[in-house]
Amino acid sequence: MPMFKFHTREDVENWIVGSDADIGGLSEAYWGHTLQNHAKFWGKISTDIPPNSKLTRSGYAGIRSKELPLTLFHRPRFDTEPFRYLAIRARGDNRQWFVNIQTDSLYPTYLWQHRMYFSTPGEWETILIPFRDFVLTAKGYIQTRNMPMYREKVKTVGFSVIRQPGNFSLELDWIKAVNTPKTMGDFDVMEPGTYLDKFNRLRRLKPGQTIEQALGNTIRFFEDPNDKDLEEPETFVNEKDAKIAQIRKSRKQLDEKK
Repeated sequence: MPMFKFHTREDVENWIVGSDADIGGLSEAYWGHTLQNHAKFWGKISTDIPPNSKLTRSGYAGIRSKELPLTLFHRPRFDTEPFRYLAIRARGDNRQWFVNIQTDSLYPTYLWQHRMYFSTPGEWETILIPFRDFVLTAKGYIQTRNMPMYREKVKTVGFSVIRQPGNFSLELDWIKAVNTPKTMGDFDVMEPGTYLDKFNRLRRLKPGQTIEQALGNTIRFFEDPNDKDLEEPETFVNEKDAKIAQIRKSRKQLDEKK
């Protein structure tokens, strides 16, 4: 599912740039559109505290997407629940970056974060980050009581670099929510002829072997509910009603034999 692309100036204008310079720090941060039709985030991080400043620490720069435009009936969100990964096509440096996701929440300071590194700094890479691996933070601190991300209501996506003095650079081509051929959200798609044994290890069926033979009595197989020959199963409130129903069924079978 496409989330963001950065091929036009209008695409880039839908993002916000910020740094500690907004509150009196000395870092520099810039955001713009390149001649190659990509977005570029660059600048310089400074951890120095200006003289006579009330700051106790400094050295931050980041960007984030704006919320989707309000419609007549609601504020649209990204529903990433059906997908396993956040996919990012980017070119970066050798710094440690943070990917930030904000969702609908009662607490506006909640942010889900994940580290992002580049294997080949200076070259384009496609990075896949599992949504379930993001960690809940608030005001820059990891929360000890983590909670699942509200993936059906993603508001914004962003990137930040923190307390790493010097020049930085990050170029972006697109951001998507994706599955691989072997994933469907948080579920794994298994190849035909494979199964998981009781130790959760991936196994392959032997030639001519069925899944019932491989698993034996460790799993219960249900009949096809669309089979018209099957009777609708009865449900009972208690064991006494179940026994009465069984007696009636047995008597009915005896009467049919007569």
